[in-house]
Amino acid sequence: MAEPDNVKHLPLVQSEDNDNVSSSLVATAGLYMATIISLALMSMIFSILVTEKLAGGAELINNTGSLRMQVIRISRAQFLETGSANHLIGEEKKAFETKLFKLKQTTLGTSFNTPEIEKQYQQIVSQWQQLNSAPKAALPEDYDQFTSKLDNLVHLIQLESEKKLTLLRLIQSIAVLLILVISTIALIKINQLLAAPLKNLVHVAEEAGKGNFSAPIEFEADNELGLLAKTIKRMSSQLAYTYQDYEQIVAEKTRELTRSNESLEVLYKGARLLSNQEYDRVKSVIIQDMQALIGIGTIKIRLIHKHIDNLVVFQAGESGHPSNYKHSYQFSLEKHNKVFGDIIWEVPEGQSVEDWQKQLIQAMADIVATAIELGHQKNAENRLLISEERAIIARELHDSLAQSLSFLKVQMSLLTRKMEKKLPEEQIEETIVEIKSGLNKAYLQLRELLTTFRLKLDDPSIESALQGTIAEFTQKCQHPIRFSYDLPQHCLSANQEIHLLQIIREGLSNIHRHAKASEAGVRLSPKGELIKLDIWDNGAGLPGTLQTQGHFGLGIMRERVSSLKGQMYLKDHLPSGTMISITFEN
Repeated sequence: MAEPDNVKHLPLVQSEDNDNVSSSLVATAGLYMATIISLALMSMIFSILVTEKLAGGAELINNTGSLRMQVIRISRAQFLETGSANHLIGEEKKAFETKLFKLKQTTLGTSFNTPEIEKQYQQIVSQWQQLNSAPKAALPEDYDQFTSKLDNLVHLIQLESEKKLTLLRLIQSIAVLLILVISTIALIKINQLLAAPLKNLVHVAEEAGKGNFSAPIEFEADNELGLLAKTIKRMSSQLAYTYQDYEQIVAEKTRELTRSNESLEVLYKGARLLSNQEYDRVKSVIIQDMQALIGIGTIKIRLIHKHIDNLVVFQAGESGHPSNYKHSYQFSLEKHNKVFGDIIWEVPEGQSVEDWQKQLIQAMADIVATAIELGHQKNAENRLLISEERAIIARELHDSLAQSLSFLKVQMSLLTRKMEKKLPEEQIEETIVEIKSGLNKAYLQLRELLTTFRLKLDDPSIESALQGTIAEFTQKCQHPIRFSYDLPQHCLSANQEIHLLQIIREGLSNIHRHAKASEAGVRLSPKGELIKLDIWDNGAGLPGTLQTQGHFGLGIMRERVSSLKGQMYLKDHLPSGTMISITFEN
């Protein structure tokens, strides 16, 4: 959709100095992750180192314990009274010295080679040497003291192992504590730098989706989200300006559409009133509706009886209007180069005139001119129809009543001469009977003519009117008359319906008076773009000499068919009777 010219555009990209990111969220998150991973790695490395230092501690305790057992064996061998006691003591001492030397080798190069352990080890070695170099056999108390030295060594090794385990626990505790602290700080920072800003941005986006571009962005930061927030803020500002402009455009278009609908309603109302009523009765309503919609000035409609060719724009000074009216606009009531008058719109001074107001008045002027022209055409058509009807009435009077009166006039002249010649009463009585018969015939013809002339279409449709006519002549003729109507609804004009009804009545009247039939029929049916009417009977038929003359109302029927711009054909209806076929345009 093309943007309007008045939509304001704001730059979506500002200077690079404003959009530089000094602290990256990715770098910050990476730093926290690297710190946590480094602490975990350092904790594992120190744990491995401490565990390595603990290696051999269990072996030292076992070896020291075995030395205590070996001392017990030596002390027990000294109290044996067998001959092999000295040999057993020597073997046990040798085994003790081997284990004591092995203990020294196990301690060397390990973390258990502390000064305290080394000192205790040297004391054990020195006391052992004293026990071996003594001239007398060592007493049990001496061995107990020596065993206590070994117990002290085991205790020192145990203390050293516990120190290392304590160090391991301390390292792991510190590492876990640091990881927890750094993780907590990272979560707080992530919530401050990521979660809260994202929530705010989502809220701003949701409000923008609802058409509210004024939702505030509640944070500023020199990172990716800060850059995104600045961009969204600038976009919201631009969208707000664009939205306002489009709202103004939509409001303006809505006003124009409302005004157009009101104008169409006024024009439709005027056209409907003019189509149903005379102009003089609805003129005031049309003027009031136009003035109410336009809202300024006054409107007058002036009709003239002579045609004019020029459109005049009146000025206040020249046309004698009040001084507060500066301009008068004239809209001609013109149709097909015929001017029937004009609509004058007087506008007060200082009021601006819009195009739609002129267009409305001009459209109403065209509608009024069209209505006036249609009224003139309708009057002309009515005058033509009246002239045609008068000619038909004159023809029917001439063909029926006038001929009967002429016959009566001749018979009266004949009666007068017979009476003057004093002819026999029988001849005079014969003439009087003929005159009475002629009078009765003329009276019947007059009644039929009056019935025909008074005919009106009061029925809701032409089919109903024809059914009434068929019922009327069925009673008159005393024989059945078939009726078939196959035309669609509203296919005939009012003028066609009148002529059609008169033609059928005339045809049935001829059948009643002259056909001597026992059955007749009327059929109306479509024939392509034409309409066909058949009137038939099974009577005596018409003499050949009468088919070319105007007898039996055939002349009247032909004249009405001519008014319908149709054709009429007279032919025999086999096996007996007559058929009149008429076709005319639909």
